[in-house]
Amino acid sequence: MADVRKSAKQTAARSRAREKAAEFRAKEDTLEQLATDYFVATDSLDEIDATAQAEIAAIQERAAQQSTAARASAAAVIASMLELGTPKAEVAGRLGLALRDVKKAPALSSH
Repeated sequence: MADVRKSAKQTAARSRAREKAAEFRAKEDTLEQLATDYFVATDSLDEIDATAQAEIAAIQERAAQQSTAARASAAAVIASMLELGTPKAEVAGRLGLALRDVKKAPALSSH
């Protein structure tokens, strides 16, 4: 009879041990998945930053090209005003510029 009780206790203990082991494995699986999710998220930060930097560089390049074109256009206006024989002081006054900022721009040729 003692063997039967010992056997029943061992069976019950083994059952509880299996339940605890299953809970442990489930928790480990969950923790592993969470760690994987974390690494995927943090790895994407570098990619996001690299993409943003590339987009910023492209925007800066476009802005530089547009600024260069706008400066050339403004210089052409000044040159046209000067080619009409308008004194530099008058061009400066009309455009709200300092006289030193009114430089003789290269002549616009219509060849």
